[in-house]
Amino acid sequence: MMLITGTSQDLQGRGIKLTNEWLEFKAYTDTPVFLAESKQSTAFIGRFTVRMIKQNKGFNRIFTFLARGYLFHNADGTLRTDDPYERIDKAREFLCAWCSLPYEAVTNKALKFHTSFPELYSDFPEIVDENGAGWYYRYLQSLSDYIRKNKEDVTKKLHCFVENKTLKAIEGTWANKVIQFQYSVYNNRSSADFPLLFDTAIADALVLGPLRTEAVVLPDEALQKIKAYGVNAKTERLMITLAEYYIANKEPDSDWVIIPRTNISAYLGSATYMESYENKIPDEFMEKKPEMGGVSAVRINLYED
Repeated sequence: MMLITGTSQDLQGRGIKLTNEWLEFKAYTDTPVFLAESKQSTAFIGRFTVRMIKQNKGFNRIFTFLARGYLFHNADGTLRTDDPYERIDKAREFLCAWCSLPYEAVTNKALKFHTSFPELYSDFPEIVDENGAGWYYRYLQSLSDYIRKNKEDVTKKLHCFVENKTLKAIEGTWANKVIQFQYSVYNNRSSADFPLLFDTAIADALVLGPLRTEAVVLPDEALQKIKAYGVNAKTERLMITLAEYYIANKEPDSDWVIIPRTNISAYLGSATYMESYENKIPDEFMEKKPEMGGVSAVRINLYED
């Protein structure tokens, strides 16, 4: 399956729903092919935004999806029948392969961590190549090449990705992150209260289980209620997306759902989508708790007047 970003049927959300989790996994593992629909659009870069790439935001959800896809699914999306707990070590290798750089950035020989994993090519040939270039590194290089060759057709917001200085800075930061991702949950090296680790992503994946392979369809009653608010088209799109995500992820014992703001904005095609249109959502539709770490808890009123 080939991911074609920026088209009306891409994984960015136009024609394919955010709530189809298997297709989001495929968005992070299939070979990207870039196609900008307009000079103003940044949506063609897929499930990422400039902010995500430069600041390494939103990767908690990405790693958890990668782990869930590997632990619970075959290559065609069908469910595996073996014990996912017996595949934890291989899931960790899968994440290492995805993050891998084609060079070793670790100079301290005492460290057991690495940034390049060419030895994993035989196990994950579609995720890392024989030189150690992982999926994310190759994604960034392909994006840079596309922008360089099509500068006149691409918004200036993305021209930074053809600058060697910017690319080197992104790679340098990523190399440090790859080392940190490998830390044990019991380490004291990170100053963050809740650092992103491969181990925590895998633990979350085991709790969440298999990926949803079908999209959640918003009931007509709820859809008509959203339309009745009479908000602008972009706000309405955000409300529909949030409502679908809310239905898909609501637990029976709670009215609150954690919303991954960074990833939803990326899905909708702009790093600032949530912050630009969230304040236009009617208060009677959604109640929100304060944002923390790129996520916030929301309670959505789908049916009551």
